[in-house]
Amino acid sequence: MAVSRRMFARNALLAPAVLALSATTRFEDVAHAESSEMPDTPRFQRRMIGEIEVIALMDGMIERPKEMISGYDEAKAAAAARLAHKPHDPAAIRIGINGYAIRTADRLIVVDTGSPSGLAPTLGGWHASLAAAGIAADQVDTVFLTHLHPDHVGGMTDPKSGTARLPKAEVIASEADWRFTFDDAIYASMPKAVQQGLDISRAMVTPYTASKTLVVPGAEIAPGLTTVAMPGHTPGHMGLRIDSGRESVLIWGDLLIVPAYQFANPDWGFALDTDKAAAAKTRAKVLDMSAADGMMVAGMHLDFPGFGYVERAGQGYGFVAAPWDYRV
Repeated sequence: MAVSRRMFARNALLAPAVLALSATTRFEDVAHAESSEMPDTPRFQRRMIGEIEVIALMDGMIERPKEMISGYDEAKAAAAARLAHKPHDPAAIRIGINGYAIRTADRLIVVDTGSPSGLAPTLGGWHASLAAAGIAADQVDTVFLTHLHPDHVGGMTDPKSGTARLPKAEVIASEADWRFTFDDAIYASMPKAVQQGLDISRAMVTPYTASKTLVVPGAEIAPGLTTVAMPGHTPGHMGLRIDSGRESVLIWGDLLIVPAYQFANPDWGFALDTDKAAAAKTRAKVLDMSAADGMMVAGMHLDFPGFGYVERAGQGYGFVAAPWDYRV
């Protein structure tokens, strides 16, 4: 899918944050933020999908202005939050950030790696959560990236030394997203704030260049793990479907960013969507499919741990958290 540079720049300018609001988010400054207050307690949750273990890993949360939601309406937002039993702040939105680890018979794969702590003092807990789950960084053999935004690649590289923090991992990423992130002409056309975000993304994934594999949707990255096209949030944004036995889960990345509002109002977009129309189309398709099939889903910005089910509710959808898995 071709993405207009002008469209991306316009959308990003609507979000002065761009997940890189200030100088502290420039990659050269991220190291200085390592002393920032980190989430107090590493958080993880395990569940089984057939014979495959999936572990939710909390990175933290970040606050952003409600103006980042396109189509936002205060009355509708308040009503959606009330129906979903979620807090509502008219001035700001809270966005949780998750990652996932997948343990198969012979593989240990992580799906996204959270944020650099320099993005906010309440972020950067991914590695602590990974360790709390009993996983050492050098045990990870594969990193699957749903896309290359900073809050998904932030745990990959040490900002002080520039060395890989997952030293034995192969990176599997979208061919379209990698090309977009490293396109110098696109970079030069972007405003400074967007360039700062791209600087972080580039720096975090560059140490893995020699061990990367670029894929297209529909690729099987391991037995039972298949990439799923979800374009719009970024040009090559992908989900990951896990099938084992008679169970499945779809990790949908950034299909939606603000669950308190976007389930009920799936036509609402987010400022960092490179193509809002495509993102809305993808969101409608996946939400409808998930509700119709009764498939478990998980997402990077769903309330931790993010496992649950989509149901139809009025003109939109609702979300029902998955019950505790007593098998683990």
